Amino acid sequence: MIQKCLTGLIGFLLLPAVAGLALALYPGLIDFQMEAESAQLLLRFFLGFAIQAVLFLCFPKAVRSYILAHELSHILAAWLSGVRAGQLRVSKEGGSVEVERSTFFIALSPYLIPFYSLLLISVHYVAHLWWDPQLWSAWLPLGLGFTWSFHLSFTLYALSVTQSDISPYGRLGAFSFILFGNLLLLCLALYWVNDRPAGEDLRHLLVHLKKSYVFSLTHLLENVKILKVD
Repeated sequence: MIQKCLTGLIGFLLLPAVAGLALALYPGLIDFQMEAESAQLLLRFFLGFAIQAVLFLCFPKAVRSYILAHELSHILAAWLSGVRAGQLRVSKEGGSVEVERSTFFIALSPYLIPFYSLLLISVHYVAHLWWDPQLWSAWLPLGLGFTWSFHLSFTLYALSVTQSDISPYGRLGAFSFILFGNLLLLCLALYWVNDRPAGEDLRHLLVHLKKSYVFSLTHLLENVKILKVD
């Protein structure tokens, strides 16, 4: 109960940050597509995104592939947290992985980490050590759109039913953190491919977060004043 209350409070405090990230992402996308080359990259990304969405909606779902990515995300998060991960089990009905101890990040990692997108980027960087990346770079945005759509589609699909990963923390805290994490990753991915200095992108992001919190706090104080007057 205490854990749910704590994560619920964190989730509530993250809501303005979620709004701030969404506000930062939209103008970032508008600016990015202003140049012809960037617009082509964005078009390929959304094409890959749309192709996977159609496959997800119209054909049998690749459940086993998602379960594999789900459990591997738990393992990756455990390694990043310095926690030992053990035996992995995957089947069409479900999967599991043994970890020394679970944490908020480890439990929610499958909903935060676009595993196949990270795998594709890793393969890209390893392959370019031996081959010219121009051979496949035109297809990389398409693949990233496809894999990110896979992550988003199955995340929404999984969260539509009760999940044992979510239950100990409550929906408010878990869902807010998942939204925050995914929007932050999208912002960082957009900043990664643009030509602006990293410091400028960071300032841009912080400005939107600050505005969101100032707006939320201002309206909260105004409502408190109204209640006192009444």
